[in-house]
Amino acid sequence: MRQTSDVMEEPEEALEPLGDEAATAHPTFVGYPFTLGVASGSPRPRGFVLWTRLAPDPLHGGGVEPNAVVVRWEVAEDERFARVVKSGSVEARRAWAHSVHVEVTGLEPSRWYFYRFMAGSEVSPVGRTRTAPP
Repeated sequence: MRQTSDVMEEPEEALEPLGDEAATAHPTFVGYPFTLGVASGSPRPRGFVLWTRLAPDPLHGGGVEPNAVVVRWEVAEDERFARVVKSGSVEARRAWAHSVHVEVTGLEPSRWYFYRFMAGSEVSPVGRTRTAPP
């Protein structure tokens, strides 16, 4: 793993296009893509892991176009996202069932944060998580 702007990302080889798979920032979904919600875990004093999977039709193969999809994410101090403290984007790839895993770092210990994902014009439910004590 390599670290860039306080976020752990997938190894560089994982970011390379798989065959003809080019990421799209403007996907078309057959339904709401965040049907499986959002999750967080592995709290540390300076960060945590965020997860979601794009799956408008999770019981029938997912329902996402075969190309990778650009998924944006934000971490904020407030649930209205007026004070975003970290943000970025990652590619949800077919090889990973269009799931994303973001390791956020550079946050304050023992603090509550709100997070969300965006794909195209769709926005995920807002999650709430906390960093571990120092």
